[in-house]
Amino acid sequence: MKYNKLPLEYEACLFSHLNGEEVIYYTKTDLNERLSYQEGFIAVTKSRIFVAYDKRLEAIYNIFDFDSFEFLELQTSGAIVGKRGDEDYVICRCSMEYISLFSYLYNAITEILAGEVPIIDTDERERRCEKCGRAFSRRTNVCLNCLDKRGIFKRLFLIARPCWPLYGLIIFTFFLNSAIMLVNPYVNQILIDDCLRNFQNKNVKLLVLCVIAMALLGISSTLISILRSVVTTKASSTLSRDLKALLYEKIQNLSISSLDNRKVGDLMNRINGDTNRLQRFIQDVLSNGVNEIFLLVCVAILLFFLNYKMALLIVVPMPFVFTIVYRLRHKIRRRFQVENRLNDRLNSKLNDILKGIKVVKAFGQEERAIESFKQDALTVRNATSDNEKYYTLVFNIIRFVIGFGSFFVMIYGGNLVLKGEMTIGEMTKFSTYAGYLYGRLNWFSFLPRWISEAVTSAQRCFEIMDEQNEIVDTKYPKASEIKGEVELKNITFGYKAYQAVVKDVSLKVKQGETIGIVGHSGAGKSTIINLLMRLYDVQRGSILIDGVDIRDYKLEDYKRHIGVVLQETFLFSGSIIDNIRYARPDATIDECIRAAKIANAHDFIVKFPNGYDTYVGENGYRLSGGERQRIAIARAILANPRILILDEATASVDTETENQIQQALARVTKDRTTFAIAHRLSTLKNADRIMVMDKGRLVELGTHEELMLKKGKYYKLVEAQQKMNALTNPFDQARHMGGRPHGGRPFRK
Repeated sequence: MKYNKLPLEYEACLFSHLNGEEVIYYTKTDLNERLSYQEGFIAVTKSRIFVAYDKRLEAIYNIFDFDSFEFLELQTSGAIVGKRGDEDYVICRCSMEYISLFSYLYNAITEILAGEVPIIDTDERERRCEKCGRAFSRRTNVCLNCLDKRGIFKRLFLIARPCWPLYGLIIFTFFLNSAIMLVNPYVNQILIDDCLRNFQNKNVKLLVLCVIAMALLGISSTLISILRSVVTTKASSTLSRDLKALLYEKIQNLSISSLDNRKVGDLMNRINGDTNRLQRFIQDVLSNGVNEIFLLVCVAILLFFLNYKMALLIVVPMPFVFTIVYRLRHKIRRRFQVENRLNDRLNSKLNDILKGIKVVKAFGQEERAIESFKQDALTVRNATSDNEKYYTLVFNIIRFVIGFGSFFVMIYGGNLVLKGEMTIGEMTKFSTYAGYLYGRLNWFSFLPRWISEAVTSAQRCFEIMDEQNEIVDTKYPKASEIKGEVELKNITFGYKAYQAVVKDVSLKVKQGETIGIVGHSGAGKSTIINLLMRLYDVQRGSILIDGVDIRDYKLEDYKRHIGVVLQETFLFSGSIIDNIRYARPDATIDECIRAAKIANAHDFIVKFPNGYDTYVGENGYRLSGGERQRIAIARAILANPRILILDEATASVDTETENQIQQALARVTKDRTTFAIAHRLSTLKNADRIMVMDKGRLVELGTHEELMLKKGKYYKLVEAQQKMNALTNPFDQARHMGGRPHGGRPFRK
């Protein structure tokens, strides 16, 4: 159980009323019982509920004075109501912002009333930014609103560490090009003043030298640009690979609970779209930025050295530009965030439609799917178009304002030329350098947009990278072999901590024993399987394997001893042999064939023209359900697990295929500890014991014969299924009803 420490200002409010009791849980609220907005908090001890508003205690309720409690989740608010006889009492209310925290509060109150120790395993309330008060994103401890841009760039810089030598070479080529750019105006001045303007001297030699110098500078610049392009391509591909691999690795290592509420399209957009944007930013902006800063500083120094008065005229508009950029930076960033979210939604819609294309076609909903996708695509188009219009307007205005100083330069410089105080060559040289300066300033005017785009993408990537994985190894994990003895010791778990799905389940399973798990939908069967596979960790109690807590094993080693065959069999795009070998990539072809024979898969595999090299298609669409299931069994056999998990392994196949799968499973489960959920209860008759789950609790345990004699929950399940089977067969239905099927002959006794 997790106790939440009450803040000092709240503790002072309750101090004289607690009488030594410890606050088990508290949460803030923002609605009073009159549905008016008012800041307050609710605190719960082992016997009482304290309600306070504006740090003033308003009410104290004794939990045991009520018969029961109800949690009302309305459209715009939530409330906890106490029931006593025929009367209802509103204990407290909240807006939707605190609805999940009130769920934990309700769970604590109801469990205290039932005489149990409340399970409160949440730090949601505590995970808020101290600076702005906003909630952290999911399981991260990073506030996207207050994230320091310098920290982001430093992190991106470190991510690009393997490419530092390449980027160093790129920056060096930029310096060389910058040097060539700075020399060019001097050659132009000599050409204009000493050759073209002073044409009476006819200095052909100097003219030829100027042309040769300009040609050499041009050739050098071209060669350097080619070198830079080659190096940039190599650095770009390396960085793109590293960014994608880093994010993909993190996603693969996240627990199922971390991925449950994320859409596939969203994750794909982060791996592909956001990493590509970050790659372009590091490649084009950060590396170019070094060159632009260097050139800006050099050109500014030269301009002030040549004529400081004209140089001052150039920078006159700069304060206005900086003011505009500074005021618009947050608006630009928000526009990128909205555009990215819309792209995520579009990708998710596309993924859903493509995955469910058979359902779409089966119900003739192609037009509806097309219109829905068009609508989302139109929304993205409109957002992107609006953003581009906004950027075009803003940055063209900025570009014009930046270049406005050139008009002053032309007037002032032209006047100097007319007075003879400046040559045409000097004016041309100064104008060229001024053009360089304007080019750099124009480049920097786009920097807020590029930075906003990169920061938004970086935040989205770091949100995944910084997410705290719930399923991790202990500091000193065990890496021992597993025999297969399993003990569930008072385990309790809920996908939401305040709503337990499995409650206080205990069971000891011997090595090699087969345990069937049955119960109505939502009884907790699959949850027990998920806990055994350690897709989730129990919130209370423990699962022991060979007497050792499952959390103390090294996760990789533990998964190696687990074999799984699920109802919804997933096969990867590739050959049959690749899918069988997925459990053990180093397995030989003979080992794969042996596993396929045990799984009753070998006979149908060799009938294909390409045998084990047959391409199965995406998710095995070229194979039947029974064939996919037997390949999945072969995959599990190849892993040689000590614990085998079968989740509705024969639920969606015909009777003949089921018999073949059952024969395979009978061979597979020998000498292995097996947990099996079965759709057809008759398939569990030979199980050593059967667990009967109801509303998350283990209500019955025994062999098929023992449970049938009890005539309890299991007996009713079997009886209900037998009646259902009889009704689904027209001849059995006729026999059951004492009649005959339509068009058939009467039964003879």
